[in-house]
Amino acid sequence: MFTRRKRDIAAPEVGAEAPEFNLPSAQGGQLRLSMRTVRGPVVVAFYRPGNEDDVGYFKELAAKEQEINLAAASVVGIGVAEPSAAREFARESGLKSYLLYDYARVTSTQWGLLERDRRQGDSSRPAVFIVGPDGNVAHAWTDERPAVEELLEKVSAITGLPKKPEEEKPAEADEAGGEKPKKMSAEEREKIKAERRAAREAGGSVKTAEPAQPEGGAWTGGQPAKMSKEERDRIKAERRAARESGKSLKADAPGAPAAPAASAEPAQAPAEAPAEAPTKMSAEERERIKAERRAAREAGTSVKTGASETTTPAGVAGEEGSSDGAAPAPAKMSREERERIKAERRAARDAGQPLKKPADEGSTGSGNGDAAPGETEEKT
Repeated sequence: MFTRRKRDIAAPEVGAEAPEFNLPSAQGGQLRLSMRTVRGPVVVAFYRPGNEDDVGYFKELAAKEQEINLAAASVVGIGVAEPSAAREFARESGLKSYLLYDYARVTSTQWGLLERDRRQGDSSRPAVFIVGPDGNVAHAWTDERPAVEELLEKVSAITGLPKKPEEEKPAEADEAGGEKPKKMSAEEREKIKAERRAAREAGGSVKTAEPAQPEGGAWTGGQPAKMSKEERDRIKAERRAARESGKSLKADAPGAPAAPAASAEPAQAPAEAPAEAPTKMSAEERERIKAERRAAREAGTSVKTGASETTTPAGVAGEEGSSDGAAPAPAKMSREERERIKAERRAARDAGQPLKKPADEGSTGSGNGDAAPGETEEKT
């Protein structure tokens, strides 16, 4: 009977395609190599369960695991072990990444790292590979495992990402040439606060620390000076007095701040422009006008024109109307006249006389006292 002798498979060299694997993880689930290479380089490290040297090396990998992940790479451990042995190795090493177990010994054989021992059992030769994003082996250590710092440098060279973000800060400070602003001390901050407080009390600008513009001097700066508290109180008092006296705050400008002496003459031109605008009446003027109107109503005069509203004879009214060329408007009756007419009409109704033309009204409106009775006699 003939048997086929198995050929020894060599470990993959640099530049060769890395053999694909799909193994269970001690943390749970399955992992395929191609699932990790699409995200970045993969550090493939083989281990032997129960070996103290391998546990110590994977502890160093666990310490640098976060920095390797920051360089867009990941760590994968593979060993010929049972699930319980793989979980124990993961607990001892403290590796948070995938720790796979090759209990079928297929992956260790494909990578050329399977070592058979009848006494100790089969195991994987300790070796480390870096598989690039293209799926090819970028670096390989099959005789002796490299230091973890060297692995980190190789990964950073592939991804181009910084090894340590903290190490860039001193380099940037050196490139700036010492131009970076220094941090102020507590004494300097207190001194600046005191200067700003004094500037506010003195009426100066807090940002530029310039004194406020004097009333008699001309302003030379580009921005108006900040008013002090006394000036604001003075302006408020002037505006309040202007409102009480009935003056216009905008046209008369009694409460406006005093303009500089140099710019006093040109400032008068815009103040004289709205001179025709009606001024606001004060409370005393309004009360006086109300009293005059009330007295005019009681006296029977026109409230708007001030003309006498007392009744005049028809002849006199006709003569005045003819002199002006137009008939004047009928005068407004006073309250006493209205009451008298009402009483006469009431008496006429009681006596059975016509309500439209009382006897008194006919004599007053005709201008001839004897004509009205004669006319009534002829009609009867």
